Amino acid sequence: MNMQPCQEDNRSFFKKLQNEKGLDLRDNRGKRHDLAVILVGVMLALLSNRDGNLSSIHRYLQNHYERLAECLGVEKKRVVSRSQLPIILAQVSVQVFDRLLLAHYGIKLNEEEQKWFATRGKELRGSIETGRRRGQAIVQAVLHEDLRVAAQDYYAGEKESEVPIVRKLLKETGLSKQKVSFDALPCQAATLEIITREGGKYLVGLKENQKQLKRQINLAIANESCLMSIKTQEKGHGRIERRNYHFFDVLELEKDKRWKDCQIKTAIKVRRERIEIKTNKTSLEESFYLSNEVGKYEELTQAIRGHWQVETNNHIRDVSLKEDRMRSKKRSYSKRWEV
Repeated sequence: MNMQPCQEDNRSFFKKLQNEKGLDLRDNRGKRHDLAVILVGVMLALLSNRDGNLSSIHRYLQNHYERLAECLGVEKKRVVSRSQLPIILAQVSVQVFDRLLLAHYGIKLNEEEQKWFATRGKELRGSIETGRRRGQAIVQAVLHEDLRVAAQDYYAGEKESEVPIVRKLLKETGLSKQKVSFDALPCQAATLEIITREGGKYLVGLKENQKQLKRQINLAIANESCLMSIKTQEKGHGRIERRNYHFFDVLELEKDKRWKDCQIKTAIKVRRERIEIKTNKTSLEESFYLSNEVGKYEELTQAIRGHWQVETNNHIRDVSLKEDRMRSKKRSYSKRWEV
């Protein structure tokens, strides 16, 4: 996997921002600020751990404007005002900017170099209008190894569902050729078939949304010896957590015909024991996963852990970038990489 370094292409990226048709949706009359300069400044502010609040981003622009203008080789003009910043950003074509950004600094993968990605969906609470229960929601594909967001799309929670958006990302971004971990919600035949058909691998949670399949898996593993057991232990955040992973072969298990093309080969039973160090209070939890991968037990163990580490990434984005406060009524779009 290669990520193009910003240092090699930052000036040409800036020039493309300046010259790209369709990026700037403002009326040509009365333009006083170079949109490309503003976008580069906003990107740098976010990369400098600004919290996603426009006032904080604007302070960064004010403090670094002269240096930014010097580096980009542009005339030093008056920095954009705080009141004008959201108005100008609202007139950016998200689709065009997204394409430029991913083309220069995106993740490029090939089929031989499969990596694990986790899909995660969540509602942006700041987008919920008064009197409504649902708002705008986001689905992201996050690279396990460094928690980079590789692809994303949005949907309206009032009218749409996460599952079709997951399938859209799988089909349109090349994600289906990689290794993908899911929560239980996308555990549907139509979703898993997309990955199997394209030669990818999946790891998906199994819960009560697929009652019949879960019952069949439970019966099968109760009467079958496990292929492998792996035990792990971690200490942190005031507790000790022990995990016991049991792997079972379920390829020949009789399943409903709709699961035939999913090639479900391995069932994983995970038993988690958490001990609070101060109180010595113990809690137990069992969860189940399915995969079309065979034999790579250590890798699947790491994939399960990697999937839940994405939840930590959720917290960082919510708290540090104020992602949950996002207010947007723009139509959804997809980020994609080249495969």
